[in-house]
Amino acid sequence: MLAAGAAGYLVVRQQLVWPTPQVRFRTGSWSGWMTLPGESGLIALPARIGDTTVLAVVDSGAQYSAIDAGLAQRLDLPSATPIPMVAFGVSGGPRMTRAVALDVDLGAFALTGLRAATLDLQPLTSLTRQPFSLLLGRDFLRAVVVEADLPRRRVAVFAPRAWTPPSGARPVSVRPQTGGLMVAIQVEQAPPVEVMLDTGATGTLALSEATARAAGLLDGRPLGQGQSVTLGGVSQDGMVRAERLAFAGHILDDVEVQIYQPAAHAPVPNGLLGLGVLQRFHLALDLPGTRLFLIGPEQPPRLRRPRRPTRF
Repeated sequence: MLAAGAAGYLVVRQQLVWPTPQVRFRTGSWSGWMTLPGESGLIALPARIGDTTVLAVVDSGAQYSAIDAGLAQRLDLPSATPIPMVAFGVSGGPRMTRAVALDVDLGAFALTGLRAATLDLQPLTSLTRQPFSLLLGRDFLRAVVVEADLPRRRVAVFAPRAWTPPSGARPVSVRPQTGGLMVAIQVEQAPPVEVMLDTGATGTLALSEATARAAGLLDGRPLGQGQSVTLGGVSQDGMVRAERLAFAGHILDDVEVQIYQPAAHAPVPNGLLGLGVLQRFHLALDLPGTRLFLIGPEQPPRLRRPRRPTRF
């Protein structure tokens, strides 16, 4: 699986409240179905910040929204708070950042009062066929319900009060953690473990070294190396193959697993379940209601991949 992604955490002082942006739909209480452009596999939508066109990626692995620091400087976006923040990825070191305030027009709906951390997103975007400048994190997802019909490469955004689960959707057991959704998986025949559902990771599965060891993946099987690119920077991580991965009652065979070593004291989860698995499903992500629904799986669409063997 050739991949690049953008999952990360932003740790701020406890007295700082990160606001939820306001969502205004052009008509009714939902966006209608929007076609996902490009071939990166990301849930990416064209957007405008003022007169500037950007690409916005919906990232359930990001605790807060983020914008490319260079773009924020060029647009002269106002500072949202003087309090510094620290951004963590699942690997690499922490990054100091600040927050800016902005409004975003996504065509079928608009966001006002969005606060975004300024980060260098260029290492991430250089690895995709769709360079993006904006990550819409869990602050955005707290205000909406997102349905992503990934086999058909389309997405719809709903006001929570107006949304009901689609016909045939099955609920998946989830547990909230730091605002995200943790789901249970089973690797090989090891006991189930919880990992974070991450729509910003284009890989299949990433596990911390301790979790991978407990799952028996470091049992002497061939261990390769892969380049990992996250908000924490670029790092070299281990890559192994699992014969079996179980998720939501479905079995995937011969799955490539990234093994990362988190930075000391980094507040990151034990693992990430990415689009390499989720692309098989029509999923409904109801963060306000702490719910996840799935339809499928189906054969995922064939997407061209970057030439470089970068993985996330």
